[in-house]
Amino acid sequence: MKYPLFWRLYLLILSAISYTQGHVTYIEPRYPLKGERSPPGSPWPLPRTWTRMTLQYSLSPDHFELKSNLNCEIIEAALLRYRGLIFIDRSKTISPKHKELESLKVHIDDTRCGYPKFGDNEKYSLTIPDKDASASLRAKTVWGALRGLETFSQLVYIDEKTGYYLINSTRIEDWPRFSYRGIMIDTARHFIPMKVLLKNLDAMSWNKFNVFHWHIIDDQSFPMESKVFPNLTKLGAYNDRLIYTQKDIKQLIEYARFRGIRVIPEIDTPGHTKVMGRAFPSLLTTCYDGDTPAQSVYSKHSSHENLNPARNETFEILRQLYTEVKNLFPDDFIHLGMDEAYYDCWKSSPEIRNFMDTKRFTEMKQVEKYYIDRTLENIKSLGYKYIVWQDPIDNNVTISKDAIVEVWKGGPHHEKDGWKRHVKEIIARRHKIILSSCWYLNYIHYGEDWRSYYNCDPVLGVNATDEEKEFILGGEACMWSEYVDQVNLLSRLWPRASAVAERLWSHPGDTNDSDSALFRLDEQRCRMLRRGVEAQPLTNGYCGSWELDLQFGALDSSSMQIVNNQSLFLSSFILLIYFVTVFKSF
Repeated sequence: MKYPLFWRLYLLILSAISYTQGHVTYIEPRYPLKGERSPPGSPWPLPRTWTRMTLQYSLSPDHFELKSNLNCEIIEAALLRYRGLIFIDRSKTISPKHKELESLKVHIDDTRCGYPKFGDNEKYSLTIPDKDASASLRAKTVWGALRGLETFSQLVYIDEKTGYYLINSTRIEDWPRFSYRGIMIDTARHFIPMKVLLKNLDAMSWNKFNVFHWHIIDDQSFPMESKVFPNLTKLGAYNDRLIYTQKDIKQLIEYARFRGIRVIPEIDTPGHTKVMGRAFPSLLTTCYDGDTPAQSVYSKHSSHENLNPARNETFEILRQLYTEVKNLFPDDFIHLGMDEAYYDCWKSSPEIRNFMDTKRFTEMKQVEKYYIDRTLENIKSLGYKYIVWQDPIDNNVTISKDAIVEVWKGGPHHEKDGWKRHVKEIIARRHKIILSSCWYLNYIHYGEDWRSYYNCDPVLGVNATDEEKEFILGGEACMWSEYVDQVNLLSRLWPRASAVAERLWSHPGDTNDSDSALFRLDEQRCRMLRRGVEAQPLTNGYCGSWELDLQFGALDSSSMQIVNNQSLFLSSFILLIYFVTVFKSF
């Protein structure tokens, strides 16, 4: 692709100052950085095996070829996308001092090119030889090929002295440690615009995450378009602009698919449903203060909250809503929430007490179990697999063994190391688990809090036996949005989520030194800056001119246009006038 003259001129001028790999430094001179500095072109997350030789190749933006044996839309788009990510500045020529690497040939065994599923093979092997001028990437599936393309793009680096694109002769065999590596984003407390969610999917792919858990609705708003129950959206969204239309949702799912990322929706019930009462008042339980109905008791319950399990219409409306969600989201899994169904409102309600008498229930947990069992009947009839938060287990409610349980309690912000006990107890009940307790990234602390995320290990942290390891599917970083919106979501997530990514992808024996990991993580942070994601700093240091103007990310034909051509032309024109003025002064 040929860029306009003003674009090439701007990049040529920018190239003189933009080739910095990232340099972290000490907080104070008396506290020098520990660990081993990594060489440029060090990948994140760390591959399973990585042999880096001294032989270097140079790459030409104009001549280098990315090609594949598979005619698949996902791979074809990825080859175009990674060309843009690798060669941000196409004005550079080949280094005269290095042999040229002419191509990367991608070979994929499995021709299927559909939607990613849990347990997909993501293994790949990558070879940049010491003799042949062509590199090779082999994978069984398109998903493994995507992971390998990301690694290849990270191996390419820009020489700080010359500005040439270089890559070392390398051999990599790589595969993930866990099959579930997710990020959860809450879009109900604050609406997160599509452009931010899409950019986050890019960042997830650069860190080899493979699940976007979408906490799409909650007490505060219902921003998902429902065509079956339009009043849920009309009355539940903050306003008519802060809505994810079904077209938006399909676009996001497709965008994620092209990056090997599954999208799992969460429809959280029976708690966290206050907003649904705007469209269906009878769905919610009427709470009492003594004998007075519809009364809020501060800190205990609202005037109406928790779905009402005593009414059959509750489950019929949910069945239709779940059916709509199933038709919209192609993933095999749905997240059902089931957290924080506080009992105080149910206890205060004469209707619920009469319901308990009819069913001969003596404990409130039986009401919760009844609700869960009825809900699972709906879910299983649709062919769904499902995930729940750990709360029903904590309430000693027995749920089906095929429920995957997400452990979220006992993290450092609530009960230090309590998550270890929760993991052990839930596995003892024969439930497979996903861990998120350690990784609530919406919490912030001064200093290098990424280290605590990096050091939390779902398996080693609980001294899991070989049998218990089979129950640990992975984990996810969570971003609740009470105090997060489009302004700070990406900077709060990244690169802190990158620490989680390496823990979930890489072998723990090779990633037990956060001091040394800092240097690779800083390069990853700078890499994300260059690609247009506003990742916050890890410690003192600099990345180069990319920190000066973050509108200049990689040009990705499948992503939104990052650069506004009018402002780019104006800035180029101003720079041109400046250089002409300087030239005339000599």
